[in-house]
Amino acid sequence: MCRLPQYFLVLLAMPALCSAQISQRQAPTPVTLRLFITIDGDVEKAGYATVELMDAVGSSSAMTNKITDNNGTVIFQTFPGLHRIRITGPNIKPYEGDLEIARNETSHVERIRVRRAEPGGRTNETLPAGTVAALRLTIPAAALKAFEQAGEAMRRQRWQESRALFESAIREYPRYDLAYNGLGMVEAELNERDAARESFSKAIELNPDFPAAYRNLARISFAEKKYEEADAFLVKSLDGEPLNVWALSSASNAELLTHKYSDAIAHARKAHAVPHQGLAGVHIVAALALEATQQPVEAAKEYQLYLDEDPKGRDADRARKAVIRLSESAPK
Repeated sequence: MCRLPQYFLVLLAMPALCSAQISQRQAPTPVTLRLFITIDGDVEKAGYATVELMDAVGSSSAMTNKITDNNGTVIFQTFPGLHRIRITGPNIKPYEGDLEIARNETSHVERIRVRRAEPGGRTNETLPAGTVAALRLTIPAAALKAFEQAGEAMRRQRWQESRALFESAIREYPRYDLAYNGLGMVEAELNERDAARESFSKAIELNPDFPAAYRNLARISFAEKKYEEADAFLVKSLDGEPLNVWALSSASNAELLTHKYSDAIAHARKAHAVPHQGLAGVHIVAALALEATQQPVEAAKEYQLYLDEDPKGRDADRARKAVIRLSESAPK
């Protein structure tokens, strides 16, 4: 059984945890974001749907609202980090979800599946509870204003100001799950890990179907090397957003480190099945899990996939040597 190098955890899990801290030292690079929206699968395209690109806490502007073309495609110019997406349109159920763009990406592709509205049911005119959390439909104006101001302060890295505004939003509306999540993100930036965990947990208590909050808890668990716990949070987040590539790749990573090799392989392959630019390292994770389960031929394929996707990557030399090693040991 192979030894599992710890640096693979850093490769997959830490960029999103530390992205804002690193952004203080270097200016973010613009990213071209392409979204492909489909309905109930991958065949039918969600043409002429409204797509709203928001920041991590859900704030947006008129510049970040676009309409998909006939093929369900829309393109934004944005920056690395965590973003929220809201999609509405005729004959589809409103969708809210999150996506993450790694710091090293210059372009990013996401495929999002939305659900068809029932005949005679509600679409974008009235948001159905269960698709957009019901507690987000009754936010008082004062709470929303404080929340939006907190998001702006957060973008400017005015952490104490942002904290105070999120707390104000929560005072105005104690059931504000998004505000608790935003507060937790600020507390994480300020290295207040216990407070951040409490805020993310409160967001989930208010809204048990909140994938971003589960992912944020997973980041804390990774930082504390609690990999079983991190995996549990990530798997829960995937219940709501099964195509989130960061959650898939990070779950695979956690499962490798906890010797749940079958799960690690399954999540790595799901990550490969969706756009995953910047996360080629998931193939290294899959390869290690396959070697650990005595599947050298499949492991060699994963190492080669890594080389195909990132031939100059940090693990390219290791992957090349592994391909040679496994080829030489294969039955003749």
